[in-house]
Amino acid sequence: MFLHSLWKEHKVFIKYFSAAIIGTSASWVYYQVNRTKYILENALDTSVLQTMDHYISKEETLDDDMIEIEPYLEYRETGVIQWILDSLKFAYARRLLSVAKDSDRYFRTKAVNNLASMYYLGNWHFALIANMIDPRTAVALARTPNVDRRLFLGPPYRYHNYNKDELINAMREFLIGVYEKSRHPCMGYFLSKVFVYEHDSGHIVDHDSSSLELSKFIQSEKEVLPLCLESLLHHCSVEKYSADIADLNGLPLLMEIYKRYSDDANVIVKLCQILSYMSFNRNLLEPFCKSGWIGVLSSWANHADIRISIPAARALANLDDDNAAQYPSNLYILHPLNRTKKCQDIDVIFVHGLLGGVFFTWRQRRKNQNTLGFIGKKTLNRKESLMPDTDLSPKDAQPSTKKTTKEFLENIQDKILTNGYEIVWNDIPSNSNENCPGPFTCPGKDFDFDNFPVDDGSYTYCWPKDWLGADCKNIRIIGINYDTSLSMWAPLCPLEKEKLTLNERSDMMAQKLIECEVGKRPIVWITHSMGGLIVKNIICKANKSSNPDLKNICSNTKGVVFYSTPHTGSKMANLSNAVSLVLWPSVEVQELKENSPQLKEMHEQFLKIAKEMPMCIITFVETKSTVVTAMKFNVLLVEPKSGNPGIGEYYEIPQDHLGICKPENRFSFLYQRVLYLLKEISKYENCQTGKK
Repeated sequence: MFLHSLWKEHKVFIKYFSAAIIGTSASWVYYQVNRTKYILENALDTSVLQTMDHYISKEETLDDDMIEIEPYLEYRETGVIQWILDSLKFAYARRLLSVAKDSDRYFRTKAVNNLASMYYLGNWHFALIANMIDPRTAVALARTPNVDRRLFLGPPYRYHNYNKDELINAMREFLIGVYEKSRHPCMGYFLSKVFVYEHDSGHIVDHDSSSLELSKFIQSEKEVLPLCLESLLHHCSVEKYSADIADLNGLPLLMEIYKRYSDDANVIVKLCQILSYMSFNRNLLEPFCKSGWIGVLSSWANHADIRISIPAARALANLDDDNAAQYPSNLYILHPLNRTKKCQDIDVIFVHGLLGGVFFTWRQRRKNQNTLGFIGKKTLNRKESLMPDTDLSPKDAQPSTKKTTKEFLENIQDKILTNGYEIVWNDIPSNSNENCPGPFTCPGKDFDFDNFPVDDGSYTYCWPKDWLGADCKNIRIIGINYDTSLSMWAPLCPLEKEKLTLNERSDMMAQKLIECEVGKRPIVWITHSMGGLIVKNIICKANKSSNPDLKNICSNTKGVVFYSTPHTGSKMANLSNAVSLVLWPSVEVQELKENSPQLKEMHEQFLKIAKEMPMCIITFVETKSTVVTAMKFNVLLVEPKSGNPGIGEYYEIPQDHLGICKPENRFSFLYQRVLYLLKEISKYENCQTGKK
């Protein structure tokens, strides 16, 4: 009542007073807006832009990593409100940067994920943030999927104005510094053969001008820089020399080479491998960041070429402080390549064989257009029943111990007719033992074609990375890479006096596996040829060891897959004394002799361990000969007798030694049986730990 009466008595006064307040407030806001606009418009002399036209042509553009001038004037169009909003966003980004340095890993990860998704800022805001990000946060961002590349520092411009001759001379001086610091004989030999000049007669021994002529040829063909990278790559492969490049400030020089050879895949592969070797030393994180390599590695980690993406992912994982596991030389992380919220329940470790490698042993097999089919030949598509083209004629079957494919087809005939159709995997075994449950088929009504594309033109150079990583996301996949040779005539680094024996190689690999925390979760080994022998030796040594970390590798092994492993040796290694004198077979070849006592003793120990522990053993053995020479000489490298371990599931596959570990596609039994094993082990382990 009081307010009502007051309103009636002073109605006119209240109206005028309210209007005056509103008008004054509006005038004050208008003044502040215009004053702020005036300050922004006159904060930079725009005549500078007109002057720059005399120095920069219309066709030229500023580097993407440089702070642009125009964004400072963009608020002339968008107004002060937009400026206030962007300022708030920038303040939020700075707050995230502060939280990203928190001692709690959970808050750090949360802040990094939010920062990686801040795509709505302007270029100049990104440039400021990039200069504010500390190296640790930069690596965390680089390992976050779909991160904006503008968050990373650009490279320095120390060598950008060098011509070809100046750049080569800078590389020469740098390599000389590397040699003087390390005294690595291989580096000294390289310098004496490649960088020889007419006035530098001290490098010419006994008036031999061959090195001088070679140097002229190399430099005239513009091949000296790739050769320098090859020499640096070999230098970095020796672990004690891995920090030399950063110590001598060589990272900016390598960045300049990358910028000039960004279209040369071979150069990029060498650069990526060099950085990958260096990354095991986490003290080099700051030099990596300052030289602009963190952003480049982040981009490379998503490269289509696995020779680039896999080493780049390893480098970032090694530099990541929040990642306890580190991957030294010979070990590559294949999945996950980025940070992930999913926990890895199983370690799946791939070990190749003699003359193999991570980058080519585990490729997809090219489709054979001339293979024969069974139950009629079908065209593989998404609308009709699928029957793969393969040769399934049983050879030398023993009904008492083996099941032929004919018997298998008779067992599933009723099922095929009843359910409409069954998808039969490619690479169906021609023979198997009584312990083989399969699965060999998949009901068509249950098959997910979207997740198993066929003949879509795609091809994988590493099926563990591309297929297993997609079909079984709760696993960590590691690829072991090691050098082997057939003959001791192969050139050796002076620091490597001789090739490693099976025992020495097993000890070295076991130690490196411990460094990346293998043994803390269930393990499944996937091996090809000699790789199976190395894995068996690691398991046997771990079982006897008193080192708890090493012993865990044995106790946590839940499965081993052998692709044509010669458990008792191979006839190909049985060389006569005369032939051995000429070929001088390597240590690896000598240890693979048929009926080798060492291999027999190791296999007996392995069988004893496999019977005592809950361990699933799956074996695939070749039945086709392999072309091993240019003379088209065919030989069965691993015979069924040597390839059969005498335990677990045993399958004879109609493939040669090289194709046995290369599934034709994701329909292949060679792949599906491995995938089924991992899912079985994952399900069992989750039940044991109470996970759903």
